[in-house]
Amino acid sequence: MRARPVVAALALLVYPACQSSPPPQAAPPAPPDSRVEALDAARAWAHLEEFAEIGPRVMGTQGAARAREYILAELEKLGLETTLQRVRVTFSRGSEGSVEELELYNIAAVVPGASSDVFLVIAPFDTRPFETFSFPGVNDGGSGAALLLELARVLAADPLPYTTWLVFLEGEAPRLPGRAPAPPSNFGSYALAQRLKSLGALQQVRLAVVLNQICDADLHVARDLGSHRIYREEFWRAAARLGYRDAFPPAASFESPAGSHQALIQAGLRPVVALIDTSFGGSEPPGPYAGTEDDDLEHCSSESLRVVGEVTLEALGSIGTRLAKIDRFSESPVTGTEALRLESLPATQLPATGTTTDDSGAAPPLAEPEAPAPPATDAAPEAGAAPEAAGELPQVGGAASEPAESAREKP
Repeated sequence: MRARPVVAALALLVYPACQSSPPPQAAPPAPPDSRVEALDAARAWAHLEEFAEIGPRVMGTQGAARAREYILAELEKLGLETTLQRVRVTFSRGSEGSVEELELYNIAAVVPGASSDVFLVIAPFDTRPFETFSFPGVNDGGSGAALLLELARVLAADPLPYTTWLVFLEGEAPRLPGRAPAPPSNFGSYALAQRLKSLGALQQVRLAVVLNQICDADLHVARDLGSHRIYREEFWRAAARLGYRDAFPPAASFESPAGSHQALIQAGLRPVVALIDTSFGGSEPPGPYAGTEDDDLEHCSSESLRVVGEVTLEALGSIGTRLAKIDRFSESPVTGTEALRLESLPATQLPATGTTTDDSGAAPPLAEPEAPAPPATDAAPEAGAAPEAAGELPQVGGAASEPAESAREKP
């Protein structure tokens, strides 16, 4: 099955609020532990070895293209419908202000569920660029994508109650303090978030999970302060049920890691959970192996992939079952959308001026709002850089305490 270039990996056709997405009416899904038992860490590790063999996968390079071809081929084996989100990036580099243009691609695969509402699971597959050495990017940029391919296999055979979108992002490459690579970061998640927002589809996403830096041999997943409190803690409860308290420490202090989840939160999507180990090979972020040649297979572990994979499946299953039960007994379903649809839409361009133009006439374009330059945060593109995707991104707050949750967000 060939992937079709589209404006957005998630082209969700939005209907009037009176045509609500029906709650799941099919037979109850298989118990979550059946998916947990189906997870094969050796398969995830084999995917990771493929990424390591490719080597650096810097956005817009042949390495990234090879990784993209591999991901598409693996998804095709599973019989999943896939699409590409084409993103054009224009940014200035250095004091000279030289302008560079790149074309990036996000990859999305869909696993249909009984409900058209969406569980979104995303991971980057590219690596950060360094001029002085060849960065393997096994843990940072490879681990989440490798596990996501294995999750795709498990969920394709045993779907969740909700339609699941598995999105592989290019153009992420978060910066590290003191080790910032030249090109900006987080274009892929920024483009995805803006597309969801411009379509008015954020409410159709019931849960979003972000995976990256999850195969440290000494795994300790950070309790992200920006993640949705209720859903985040469900992942920690799932870890406790499975006996993985060491990897998901219940007494760990809160952190605010940079990553793909921040673009989703900034766009207004609240039910987001980030699973990231912020200390690679040590106890203090970012860890001695982060952003070095030691981000390789030798310092990673298939056991860590298994732990995160099993916890993710357990939590997705328990959250999905609870939400489906609420939806079945609710007189007024929460969302105002009907069907998940893939549309063949032209790629869009977001120059630094903030206007949007189409570069092909393949299909009628959707109206896109103007977009200001991305906010100047560690997780957003640098000043003078803008991904050529649609939408605007409000600033994320830097609160020192957990945000209050609304009744709408409670499972």
